[in-house]
Amino acid sequence: MIKAVIAVGLTQTLDKVAMMVENYCPNVDIVVRVEGVKACVNAITEHQPDLLLLDTKLCDGSGFDVVRHFNKPDFKIVFLSSTIDYAITAIKFNAVDYILKPIDEEELIKAVNKAVDLINYEENLHQKALGENIRSLNKSNRLVLKTSDQVYVVNVDEIIRVEASSNYSTFHMDDGRQIVVSKAMKEYEGFLFEHGFHRIHKSHIFNIHKMSHLDKADGGFVIMTDGSKVPVASRKKDMLLQLFEEIK
Repeated sequence: MIKAVIAVGLTQTLDKVAMMVENYCPNVDIVVRVEGVKACVNAITEHQPDLLLLDTKLCDGSGFDVVRHFNKPDFKIVFLSSTIDYAITAIKFNAVDYILKPIDEEELIKAVNKAVDLINYEENLHQKALGENIRSLNKSNRLVLKTSDQVYVVNVDEIIRVEASSNYSTFHMDDGRQIVVSKAMKEYEGFLFEHGFHRIHKSHIFNIHKMSHLDKADGGFVIMTDGSKVPVASRKKDMLLQLFEEIK
């Protein structure tokens, strides 16, 4: 639903405009009807409407006083006026339309639908852009982790290690959080391997940059910066030791 505020100086005209919109624009919800500048400003601030049907002459000032109150209005405006004199000013305020009184029903409905189409078009553009940006997160150094109740966007360098348990994966973060997602660890391997992570056990992937030291006792463990131990598979131990031995 498109939220609308109607601000018209005369009660009779206000009621007429509201009735037209209610009868012929079912996707528009009139949240407030007001007659003055102050009341209109308060209504916009409180309800954050998508559309404003605004008379150029209100009971306590000009409709343009309402628009000037907002630095960058994020609502669409259809102006109503008894004179053509303010049409140029309305254009400067990016009005969707400018309707002369007495208000023609067909003209008003056409203007409202035009505003609704524009609002929906811009919303779709924003949604598309947001979708593309969200989908691109995993192409950067950020990862989207979805639990049963939350959606986390984390930097890869915040992850210390990942531990697998059946079809669940627990991400151990450097701030102490443990984020459990209902996906197998293999779902993340390709991405993590490109960012300095390595599998040294069938149930563990660790961030090489978060490694503290390698403990060769008791079968072998990698000790992480948070003090946790990551077991090293027996067939991985010799390979890991050899790689460290090659470091000058």
